[in-house]
Amino acid sequence: MFDDLPPDLERLRTLRVWHVMWLERIDRKIAALRQREAEQEHERRSRPPRPDWCD
Repeated sequence: MFDDLPPDLERLRTLRVWHVMWLERIDRKIAALRQREAEQEHERRSRPPRPDWCD
């Protein structure tokens, strides 16, 4: 098993906090992209049908 982590509790806690912050950033970005995709899909479905005379 890899054991390249610091041996002391203080640095391990610091790393954990740092990683939690990054995960929160990533989760916010994922949520924003999902929201944007949902809005785009809603807009696409909400468009009026194309008129027959456009064909």
